[in-house]
Amino acid sequence: MNRRSPTRWLRPTIFGGGLVAIVAWLARRRLPPRPPAISGVSPTAISDQGTRFIAQFEGFDPKLVNDAAGHCTIGFGHLVHLGPCDGSEPAELKRGITRERGLELLAQETSDAAAIVSRLVTVPLTQSQFDAIVSFVFNVGQTSFASSTLLKILNQGLYAGVPAQIGRFVFGGGRRLPGLVARRAAEGRLFSTGDYGFGI
Repeated sequence: MNRRSPTRWLRPTIFGGGLVAIVAWLARRRLPPRPPAISGVSPTAISDQGTRFIAQFEGFDPKLVNDAAGHCTIGFGHLVHLGPCDGSEPAELKRGITRERGLELLAQETSDAAAIVSRLVTVPLTQSQFDAIVSFVFNVGQTSFASSTLLKILNQGLYAGVPAQIGRFVFGGGRRLPGLVARRAAEGRLFSTGDYGFGI
């Protein structure tokens, strides 16, 4: 009984144009993005891209408005003061602001979240990973992050497990919220691939 070589099926592909077909097939394959390289030094501030990443989930209002809790806000949810808008606001804000000014105010507000990430995360992060975690902390708050399994596995250096842990935080008021599902998916993608994925 003749035993066929386990590589016999490869032989026809090497001749008669088969090699060209293999190269073409490899070129068509959609390989996953290469994860960003990690150095030994982590960022301490969110990047401009990171601020814009967060902004796409916050919504923008160029005029002073009272938020759902009745507090005076402007731009990307920037808190002007507690309580409703009453005419005591700075003249600059009463005139309204541009989107770029809104991003500047948002960057100032995310500094607290960035400080929390810098203090609690003990392993190196790339800029995109740092931005993803800052976005997460800005949204869920310090307490939820500090007590999370996400922080625990991240500090163990288990980077690959972070997106799945981020994806657990999709509930509000006991309901699974589509907006949070989309945000968590984008944060997980940003952390694992460095893809900010927006056109803001």
